[in-house]
This record gives sequence, C-alpha cells and structure tokens, in this order.
Amino acid sequence: MSIAEVIPFRPQFALITEANHRVANHLSLLAGLVQAQASHVGQGPAQLPREEVQGMLREVAGKVVGVGQLHRRLADLAHDQIIELGAYLIESSHAMVKSLSLQDRVGIVHRLETRCPARAEQVQPVTLIVGEIIMNAVKHAHPTGIAVQISIYCGRTASGRVLIEVEDDGVGFPENFDPRHGGGVGLKLIRQLAASLH
Repeated sequence: MSIAEVIPFRPQFALITEANHRVANHLSLLAGLVQAQASHVGQGPAQLPREEVQGMLREVAGKVVGVGQLHRRLADLAHDQIIELGAYLIESSHAMVKSLSLQDRVGIVHRLETRCPARAEQVQPVTLIVGEIIMNAVKHAHPTGIAVQISIYCGRTASGRVLIEVEDDGVGFPENFDPRHGGGVGLKLIRQLAASLH
C-alpha cells in the first residue's frame, strides 16, 4: 500500500480519534461523579428510601445518555466546526427525556430568537450543563411530584455573545441558598462545566 492511498483516510481517522478522546474524558468525568455520589450516600443513613435510590440511578442514567448522545452527534465534527447550538440543545433535551421515559414528568418549551452558533468543543459542556439542569429540575422542582415545565432559551446579548437560559416552574432554591457554592453533586458539576467554558 502506498502513502498516497493512506493519506485520504487521515482526516476521518483524526475525527474518530478526537471523538474517542471526548468520550474518554466524559466517561472519566462520569466515573468521578458516580464516586462522589457514592461517598455522599456513604455519609447518610444505612438504608435509603426506594424513591431516593431510583432518583440516584435515574441521574446516573441521564448522564450516560447525555454522553452517548454527544458522541453520536459530534463524532463526525472537528473540534472547531460550527453547529447551531440552540437547535441541538432542544433536540438533545427531548431525546434525553424520551430515553429516560420521563415524558409524563417533564414538559419542554423553547424560544430561539436568533442563531446560536458554537464550536463543537463548546457544545459538549453546554449540553451536559443543560442535561444536568433538567435532571435537577425533575428531582427538586416540585417536591409533590407533579410534572415540571422547563423552558430553554437561546439568544444573544447586546454585545453579541450567545446566551442560554434554562428555567423551570418549580419552587426555586431554598431561602439563603447560594448556587455559586452550595448544592450537591449535580450543581457542583454544573459549576465545573461552566468554568470550563471561560
């Protein structure tokens, strides 16, 4: 086989290598989160209510689904390739809700005012952040267990920067709660991922 025959395959090979690297990073992050959750459980009571265990497993499943969706969507994209972030977030959010059979517990509405272009490397943390917010909303928005309505907005600031807002119709944070420092594993992950965007 000549060098000339091998060269055309290099771009695709590079994309596959990069995609595998992304997945490896996400799986390492996921393993760390599961370990952190296990440590948190280890500090609690000896026996947990069935509903709490189901919630924990659902959170882990949500993270695994998110990583899988990212890999499928971004596997053929170079890290600096531009995609439409708003449309992708809507698609991935609906797919996650469906894959976890949460259609009866989550309603998603969206508002896309303008194009929200982003590089593939930026899409990864933003998608994981939105997925984590959705899972947190399912768990905490309505303690009584009623369905939660989640709104996803994509637009631009006055300076032209892309702005993503995710809101739910739940009870909100407890009084005197500081989201910049408080919270459990999920909120810590959100802060870590947000910091990686700077």
